[in-house]
Amino acid sequence: MLLRNITNISLKLRRNYKFPHRRHFHSLLDIHPNIRNALNQRKPVVALESTIITHGMPYPHNMETALEVEDVVRTVGATPATIACLDGRLKVGLTRDEISRLSEVEKADVLKCSRRDLPYVVANSKFAGTTVAATMIIANMAGIKIFATGGVGGVHRDGHISLDISADLVELGRTPVVVVSSGVKSILDIPRTLEYLETQGVSVAAYTNEGRFPDFYTRDSGCKAPYDLNGPKEAAALIKALYDLNLQSGMLIGVPIPKEYALDKDMVRKAIDQAHKEALSKGVEGKNVTPFMLAAVANITKGNSLRANIALIKNNAKVAAEIACELSGNTNTTPLSRPRKEPPPMIIGASMLDLCSTMIDDSPLALDGATYQTKVKESAGGVGRNLAESIHKLHGDASFISVVGNDHTGKSLLQLMPPSLCSKIHLDDQNTTSICSILFDKNGNCKLCLANMDIHKSISGKLVEQHEEDFQKSPLIIIDGNLSVEAMGSILTLARRHDKAVFFEPTDMLIAGKPFKLSQQQYQQIKFISPNVYELKTIVETLTGQKVEWDPNESLAAGQDELISNCTTLLQEIQHNFDCIVVTLGSHGVLVNLRGNCFQHRFFNNQSSLHYNSPPSKTEYVRRFYAAPLVSDIVNVSGAGDSFSGGFITGILRGYTVDECISFGFVAARCALKSESAVPVQYFDSEVDEKQRQEQQMRDLVFLDV
Repeated sequence: MLLRNITNISLKLRRNYKFPHRRHFHSLLDIHPNIRNALNQRKPVVALESTIITHGMPYPHNMETALEVEDVVRTVGATPATIACLDGRLKVGLTRDEISRLSEVEKADVLKCSRRDLPYVVANSKFAGTTVAATMIIANMAGIKIFATGGVGGVHRDGHISLDISADLVELGRTPVVVVSSGVKSILDIPRTLEYLETQGVSVAAYTNEGRFPDFYTRDSGCKAPYDLNGPKEAAALIKALYDLNLQSGMLIGVPIPKEYALDKDMVRKAIDQAHKEALSKGVEGKNVTPFMLAAVANITKGNSLRANIALIKNNAKVAAEIACELSGNTNTTPLSRPRKEPPPMIIGASMLDLCSTMIDDSPLALDGATYQTKVKESAGGVGRNLAESIHKLHGDASFISVVGNDHTGKSLLQLMPPSLCSKIHLDDQNTTSICSILFDKNGNCKLCLANMDIHKSISGKLVEQHEEDFQKSPLIIIDGNLSVEAMGSILTLARRHDKAVFFEPTDMLIAGKPFKLSQQQYQQIKFISPNVYELKTIVETLTGQKVEWDPNESLAAGQDELISNCTTLLQEIQHNFDCIVVTLGSHGVLVNLRGNCFQHRFFNNQSSLHYNSPPSKTEYVRRFYAAPLVSDIVNVSGAGDSFSGGFITGILRGYTVDECISFGFVAARCALKSESAVPVQYFDSEVDEKQRQEQQMRDLVFLDV
C-alpha cells in the first residue's frame, strides 16, 4: 500500500511560494506583533506547540527547552510562534513571562487541549497546552503553515481493539499544515499509524534518512516512508505542490533524531514494554497515557530519554525553520533578533556544565559531611561560554573558540548552547568536559564552587593559531582568565599582528594576573579589563610587582565612599596600561577608569564595528562611578556579571558612548537577575522592548565623577 520512493525525482521550486495572505485574523486569536508583522511581510514563521511545556517535561526543563527551541528558529532566520491557550484566549506567540507562567502552573490546573477541548477552554477561560492537533488548528487560523514538534500521536498499542487513535492523525488529514517531527512516538503502534495516515490521505516523508521512517528515540522504526526528502529545497517543492493542489490536508515530515542522541533500540523497547505494563496496572487511560508513558520511560532510562527528547525537538525546529525559509524564498534571512553585516567578535575561553544546588532551608553550611536539602539545576556555564552566548543574543552574532570532552557531558553541554556557537568548539578525546558544582544559600549567594578545569589547557597556542583568519576579521577579541598563559600569549601575538583590541575578563582573583606575566609588548593589546575588587588587587600586584596591603572585604563592608576611594588609588597605579577599566563593585555599582577626558567617547564607529577608535588623549584619565539600579524579585545572581559584560561589550561594538555601554550592561544584568539560567534564554521580547528598557535605564542612570 505504500507509494514508491521519490528520492531520485527532481523537485524544483520554480518561484518563491506565497501563501494566500490573510487580511483578517480570527477574532479569538491574540497574535504577537512580531509574528503578525512577519506574516504580513510573508516572512518565514514556524509554529511550536505547548504541551511540551505543560505536560511533556518537568520544570525547569520545560521552560528552558521551550525558550531554547524558539532561539533555534530565530538563529536559522525564521520567527518562532509558540501556541497555547491562556485565560481562554488562543495565543500565537508567547512572551517570556507567559512561557514562564505556563511552565510553572501545576499539571492539575492546566488542560491538555486537542480539537475537542478547544470550545470548553475558550468558553471557560482556561489554561491549556495545545497538542499537535490543536496547534495545527490555531496555526492554520493564523496563516502559519510550518509546525515543528517532537513526535506526533498515533494508533496506541492494541488500538485495533480499543480504537485509541490520536486526534493528531485525523487533524493531519483535514488541516493544511506541515508537521515536522521525529516521526511517531516510540510508545505507539507505528505500522498501524502509517496505515491510518494513508487512509486519511496524508503525505508522509522521511527527511535525509534514506527513506526510513524515524520513531522518536531512534532513527529507524523499521518502516519505510512513502517519500524521502534530501533537504529543504526538496521539502519546499513538495509542500508547494501540496498547497497548489489545494487538497486541504496536512503533511508529516519525519526527521531522525541526531545520531549522537539516538538511544539503543532494544533498551527503548524494553523500557516501553515496562512502562506499558505500569500504565495498564494503574488504569491510565485516554490522553493521560502518552505523558505517563513518556515520564515512565524517562525514569527507566535514567534521564537519557529526556535528553534525547530535548535534542530531537531542537533539531526538528532547526529543520522546520530551514524549510520555512526555503519556501518563503528567504534562504539568506538573518535572525530577527539583530541582523549583523560585520564579522562577529571572537570569544576564546572556558565551556563547562554547571550543576547549581540551592539550599532549601536556612541551615548553616559547614563542611562536616552532613546532608543538606537542595534544589538542583543543570545548565551551560563557563565565563567564556557565558560571554559568548550573551553577546550572541544581544549583538546578533559571536564567534566562540573553546574545548569540551568527547563524552556524554560534552554532548549535553553542546546541546544546551545556541547551535551557531558550536562550530568552532573542539572535541578533546583525552580530557573530560569541565563540570562546575556550585552551592548557593537560600538567598542565592554563592557559598562554594568546585570545578575540574584541566581540559582548558587543551586550548593551546597551536589550536589558537588555527583560527588566525578569524582574528583578521573580528573587530574585538574577548578572552577569559581560564586560558593558559601560553594560549594568552598566542592570542595577544595574533591580536597585535592584526591590530585588534582585546577585552580581558579576569574570571577569578587567583588567575586574574595571568596575561600580565607576559611581556608588555604582548599584553599592551589588552585595551579593556573588567575585574571585581579582588581581581583588581591581583592585577595591580602582578603589574607593579608589589604586595598590596589592602583587604577588599573591609572596604566592601565600610561602604561606598571608602570603597571608591581605595579602588581609585589602585586604578591610578595601572591606568596607563589600559584604555578602559570597568571595576564591578557588587551591589554598589561599577567604577570606570577611562583614558581620555570624555565619557562620550565611542570605541567603535556606530556605523561599523570594524575599526577600533583609540581615545584621543594618551595621558589624561577620568573616572566615573555608576550606581547599580535596584532590582526586586531576584531569581539568580550567578550570571549577572557575565551579562553585564556582555551588554557592555555589545554597546562598545554598536558604537555606544561609555555612558550608554554601562547603561546597556545594567539592562542585560537586570534580565539575568530575573532568569533561571546564567544567561537568559531571551533578553528581550522584541527590539522595541530592548529600546524602551535602554532608554529608561539611561534616564535612571545615576553617576558620580571621581
